Parts: sequence; structure tokens; C-alpha cells
Amino acid sequence: MQHRDRKSLVAGICGLVSEVYGVESSPLGARAMLDRLNPLLDAFLLESQPIVDIEATVLIADIRGFTALTESQPPRTIIRLLNRYFTRMVDLVRQHGGVVDKFMGDAVMALFGAPIRHDDHLIRALSCAVEMQQAMLELNRESRQAGEPNIFAGIAVNTGSLMAGSFGSRLYNEYTVIGDTVNLAARMEGYSLRGQVLLSESSYAGARDRIEIGGANSLYVKGKAREITLYELHAVTHPKRLVVPQIEARRSPRVLVDFPVAFRRIESKRILSQRFIGKANDLGYHGMNADLPFILPPASEIILSFAPDLGFAPSADVYARVLQTSPGAGIYRTNLEFTSVDTPGHRLVKRYVDDMLWGRWT
Repeated sequence: MQHRDRKSLVAGICGLVSEVYGVESSPLGARAMLDRLNPLLDAFLLESQPIVDIEATVLIADIRGFTALTESQPPRTIIRLLNRYFTRMVDLVRQHGGVVDKFMGDAVMALFGAPIRHDDHLIRALSCAVEMQQAMLELNRESRQAGEPNIFAGIAVNTGSLMAGSFGSRLYNEYTVIGDTVNLAARMEGYSLRGQVLLSESSYAGARDRIEIGGANSLYVKGKAREITLYELHAVTHPKRLVVPQIEARRSPRVLVDFPVAFRRIESKRILSQRFIGKANDLGYHGMNADLPFILPPASEIILSFAPDLGFAPSADVYARVLQTSPGAGIYRTNLEFTSVDTPGHRLVKRYVDDMLWGRWT
């Protein structure tokens, strides 16, 4: 939370002092007043918010697919969408007793429990997150009426110890928070799908008797040596029931890829020997999109082999079922659902997706 423009603040103080005490408003008088005010103001800004170790909750809400949106819409449309989005998100943060720490591009980072202390900071943050997703529905209704595109947000919530206070120098400083709790919230946000609210293990443990959750996802994130688990929030049940709207059909993040993939057909539960080569376009935990050299009927099955130089073992094959095919210029764009779950090959696919998101491969 950045302090206001110091020049404007000092100018206002000088004007007030001049009116009350009749101090000359000449340049020399103003300069003398500034020389006295600046050290006092510096001390106030830096010392008024000492750095302390506290327990708080961090919420990060980010628009999904914003880069692609900016490429397809004129700047004025993007500005209107962002302004409506930021206005509503900030209003909800304040309603629940939180504070906006900063805007990060199209993301909002909010704090609950700092600098204003609340014993129930976690529930405040979770209730705020649910109402944010509910508000996105209303924002999109307004956008459709204006002939503008829908936008969707993914939200991450993490609770833990962090350092809060005024960081910086005499030239620039701001109140903010730092620490592993903040870093993990930022990592988590990258995994949240459209309309989804993800909770860390600590947030889930602190609110488990007052919430309802859906699926859990165990994964590796950058900066963590061990696997962590993220929980999808479905509803807050206390102090009042709030339900997250369900809008996203996907069950996992998807990453854009561009690499060859070999496959063999399966007929009557028998794997045929002939290998064909296709090209993978995107990849998720549970399926992929690929360009294949010929059409495969819906519900037909294949076995996929990924290149070892991508980190896959030669024997780590993945079974898949064809969902649908769209013919193109000499290719057949095919949606595939993985049918082998929790096998060595499937686990490597999941790890590959995580690595593409955060650049971590172990």
C-alpha cells in the first residue's frame, strides 16, 4: 500500500500552516518549511508502521486469459473492463475488513488481518473470495449488455506468518507484506481456473469446519521441496452460507505446448503395432488436444508415447480416449481424455504441466 504523493501532502501542509499562522508563501518561505517538514514526514512514514511478524491471510484474484484478451480487444474496452473489475473487487475487500495491498497488472492482492487485526481474518478472506466470484457474474452481465467480452477470475487464498510493515527508504516506501505465505499465494494463483477459489493446506485446516470443498490437487510448486495440496472451495457455511458459482468445466490447468507425440491404436483391447506421429497443442492433467494425421472415431482408444527429451521415460505411456475431432487442412484436431490415472506416465504428464507453469522439474 503505497503512501500518497509526498509532494501533494507537503504542499497541503504548507498551505494549512500558512493559513493558520500567516507564514509567508514566498518560495524562500516554502523552501524553509519543506526543509523542516521533510525529516519529520520521513520519520512518520517509516516509523508509523514498524515491521512485525504476524499471522494474516493473503488473497490474490487474477483475470484468467488476460493477455489473449488484450490482443483481441481495443485499449478502451480493456480499460473499461479493468476499471469495473477493480472497483468491484476493492469494494468487496473493504466490506470484509481487508485492505488492498497492490494491483499487479490485472491481479488484486488483498490482506486480511494486517494492518487491521481481526481474529477471524481467514473467514473474512474466504467470504470475500466467494463474493468476488459471485460479483464476476454480475460484471459479465453488464459487459454483455454493453457488447463487451466476459472476463473470469481465479482466486487463491493462503494463511500464515508474514512480515508486515513499512518497507523502503526516505525516497520511497510503502506498507506491504513479505514472506513465504505471500510467495505461496502467488504460486497458487497460477493454478486457479476460471471461477475457482483455491485454498492452501493452512487455510483449509483453519476453516475446515466452516467450509465445503470439492477436489484436492497435490502438486509441486516453485520454491517448495515437498509436494503441497490445494483445495477447491465450494462454499462458506459460517457466519452465513455463501456458494461459489460453478462456471469452469475444466478440471485442471492447461498449458500450450508444441511437440511431437507418438500413438498407436487400440482395437478389441489389443494394442496395434503400427506407430503414428501427431503434434500436441495443449496439455492438462486429464487430457490434451493434438493434431493427428487421420480421423479417429469418438470413444476410440489409443496409447500415447511422449519423447524422452521432455522428461518422460520410454515406458511411461498414457492411455487416452477420443472425445471429438475437427477436420482441418490435412490434419485432424482431436480432443483426448486420459483414461490411465495415477500411472507412472500420467504422473509425469501432471509434473510436466506443473513445470510448464512454474519452471520447476525435479
